[in-house]
Amino acid sequence: MKKMIALLSAAVLTVATAVTAFALPSVSVSGVVTKIESAVDASGNAVTVEIKEVPEEYKAAVEEVKTEAKVKELLGDDFKEGMQVVDVKEVSVPEGTTFPVTITFQVPGVKAGSTVAVLHYNGSAWERITKDVKSGDGTISATFDSLSPVAFVVDKEAAEAASSSATSPKTGEFNVLGMAGIVAVIALGGMAVTYSRKRKEA
Repeated sequence: MKKMIALLSAAVLTVATAVTAFALPSVSVSGVVTKIESAVDASGNAVTVEIKEVPEEYKAAVEEVKTEAKVKELLGDDFKEGMQVVDVKEVSVPEGTTFPVTITFQVPGVKAGSTVAVLHYNGSAWERITKDVKSGDGTISATFDSLSPVAFVVDKEAAEAASSSATSPKTGEFNVLGMAGIVAVIALGGMAVTYSRKRKEA
């Protein structure tokens, strides 16, 4: 009986841990910027923009720019408490495109009036893009003189909104896992009761 109780307790603890893990959203955000709303070159002609994951060679630079200390350093007095990098992407345009290029990215969670910033890695260091940077309803726009890894910084409110739209366990997935655990606990509980009754009858 003691073994059965121990097993039941372990099952309850496992389910509780799983529920906690799936129920608490992470403040850390990524996978937010995946689409372009519009892009034009120096002559106002439409440009095709490609968004990809940042190459492995820039991994250290990406980790650096995600720290609050680096964001504060780059934004200076414009930094507001809670601002953070919500995504870093490798952004490119076709060879021969005439710069500067103005791009409007779709960024869930951002509103017109949100405090945002755009950072660009020039191959050796991060720099802040300051030309034509503005926020819109679900967008961030900026004008670039060159492209490579681009980091998107938003204020606390936008970051929290973006976290709910970023890749995370879906409600259905949580329900399946949660229900499976609950069923397992109920089954073990039933086994414990049956075992206890048989012991008494014996």
